[in-house]
Amino acid sequence: MSEEQKVPSKEEVVTFLKEQIEVKELQAQLQELNMRIAKARAEEIQAISFIAQLTNPSQPPVEPEMEGEPHTITEEDLANNPSLSEQGLKVGDEVLITDEEAPKKRSLKKK
Repeated sequence: MSEEQKVPSKEEVVTFLKEQIEVKELQAQLQELNMRIAKARAEEIQAISFIAQLTNPSQPPVEPEMEGEPHTITEEDLANNPSLSEQGLKVGDEVLITDEEAPKKRSLKKK
């Protein structure tokens, strides 16, 4: 004997669909709660960020220390380098002479 599949009755189908409606309503409520939680977390992060900005105002950027040799501008420096006068430097001003490397020469190689 082979078992025949039982065709659900109208009442069974209605009962099943009502259960599914309840499940979907619960899923919708859960989704709403998840959205509220996400919004609350975002607002919390925004508030923390605002408080952090109030309590720790940004500091001005620190300029990197230049390495070099201190030098006092002389009349000879101004005579030999007119651009120093154009920059507003005068005798007695303190400057820092750096040891900047000249750019390396590039050459092409044959293949």
